[in-house]
Amino acid sequence: MDTLTLMGMGFVHALSPVNLLAMFASTAVGVTIGCLPGLSAAMGVALLLPVTFGMAPATGLIVLGGIYCGAIFGGSISAILIHTPGTPASAATAIEGYQLTLRGKAAKALTTACFASFCGGLLSCISLYFFSPLLAQLAMKFKSPEYFWLSLFGLTIIAGVSSKSMLKGLMSGVLGLLLSTIGMDPMEGVPRFMFGQAALYNGIDTTCALIGLFSMSQILILAEKKIVQRPRAAEFKDSFGLSGSEIRRISPSILRSWIIGNIIGILPGAGASIACFMGYNEARRFSKHKEEFGKGSIEGVAG
Repeated sequence: MDTLTLMGMGFVHALSPVNLLAMFASTAVGVTIGCLPGLSAAMGVALLLPVTFGMAPATGLIVLGGIYCGAIFGGSISAILIHTPGTPASAATAIEGYQLTLRGKAAKALTTACFASFCGGLLSCISLYFFSPLLAQLAMKFKSPEYFWLSLFGLTIIAGVSSKSMLKGLMSGVLGLLLSTIGMDPMEGVPRFMFGQAALYNGIDTTCALIGLFSMSQILILAEKKIVQRPRAAEFKDSFGLSGSEIRRISPSILRSWIIGNIIGILPGAGASIACFMGYNEARRFSKHKEEFGKGSIEGVAG
């Protein structure tokens, strides 16, 4: 059978009533999981894996895919509204999304995140279907030197986008490297900086550390301000939806981030937490409205 015939058969299976219901239900569950800081997309898939044991193989795959994709988007909801990313993939979204919330444009930020996630996911599925053999060959060419330079490149990007001061950003990156040395040495099998704590055998969990540090930074920001009244929930002063000009404005950021996500996603060990900062950095670099970044930019949210 040719490619188009196989694609048509796949659509027939995916668009059956049972699979459509499973798709919508699992995506809703995934969004709920992603909204809860501390529950990652992988953790949600692992927790609900037993639910798929009695399902048909195609339905089970749809459920697991819906949970994962829904959780990745759901993490941006808490990142935008309370400055606490639900998943590591939403860490960069919190930078611009929360600033939009403070300006009363939470609905605009949520709509942008939803639209960018939908377009990026759809384009990634198409590229995976047509270009997966080529992408797999590219991934196999990555060895230790390439991973080293990719890690170094990621650290410099995070240092540049996480703070107005490059020195402070680099210091944060070095601190992250030091924290990553805690746990069992993968090469020598020697415990490092565990201090007799068995819980540190596998090191510090990246998801917990990332979410906790983002929350702690917000706590310190609020603590240094004089509280004159009880804090109120963020107001939705705008409406959901994007205008045609706004869609045209964020489309280049979505396309760039789609390409970056495809390249980073095929590399073993490199996940969405790296791709999100790279996408955000490129969105800021190519933007015609650089002055909006750090104050609430929909291009940054889309990236």
